[in-house]
Amino acid sequence: MEIYIASFAGLLASLLLAFIYLSDRYEPEPIELIQETFLTGLAGQLVLIFGVSSLVGGLVWSGEWLLVTVFSAAVYLPFGLHRQTEVDERFDGIVYSVALAGGATCAIHLNNLPRVMAASPYREALAPGAEPDLRDLLILTGSPGFTAELGGGLVVILTAALVGAVLGTLQLRGWSPWRTASACVAVGLAVVGADLVTGGNWWVRGGLTLAALVIGLAVKRRSVFKDRPQPRERDVLLMGLKTVLVVFGAALLAMVLLQAVVEQPREDDDLLGVVQHTTETPSGSRR
Repeated sequence: MEIYIASFAGLLASLLLAFIYLSDRYEPEPIELIQETFLTGLAGQLVLIFGVSSLVGGLVWSGEWLLVTVFSAAVYLPFGLHRQTEVDERFDGIVYSVALAGGATCAIHLNNLPRVMAASPYREALAPGAEPDLRDLLILTGSPGFTAELGGGLVVILTAALVGAVLGTLQLRGWSPWRTASACVAVGLAVVGADLVTGGNWWVRGGLTLAALVIGLAVKRRSVFKDRPQPRERDVLLMGLKTVLVVFGAALLAMVLLQAVVEQPREDDDLLGVVQHTTETPSGSRR
């Protein structure tokens, strides 16, 4: 079943990277840099999960823990991109921010989905020795907390898009990394905090999605390359295939590391309660 989880997380990440690359039509960023940014986000999130798990044991990385992910990304990005010559327009901030968040979200899904699936009423199909079957994928979509898991990932991606818009604008204005990081952290924590306070309300998330799309389009329309668009790389299809292989390979490796390092759910755990707890705010409201 782990291969299904890794494939699912890899598929989501590949679609996200393809979308953000194709959205950057006026001056496309090098695919290899997008790959590297994705892998940085994946590795950084794994470090966070390993560190916290070593202190408190295996956990579902959601709720308030997403604040840690967003804070770390918002601090890293201004410093990581400060001397990157490829960042020469506002939309570039969105591209690299979303790529980094895509890597982090991939790692989060790899960590959380085994617990979501183990909380399913059909968990016997996941028992050791059970014969793999494509029908087992129905367990994933029917598991409690699956929608909440995807919703949490969506919030991280949308937050990254808004943070990236701020990052690209301020970096081109010549702000120092420290000042830019402060602004990015403020925006990131405000967005995720609002999602937590409202209990993950889907109307709020719909508004967040609309805001991210509108701001992204506005930033892209102000591109300095709008009147002189740059061509994409000649071997874009080959590089795209390489990206898919890199993403899926990284997801499989990360899955193996998580299985080896992080405490996995046991049969006698109250798994359903664990997953349900992650979809509630501290005040008890549902997300």
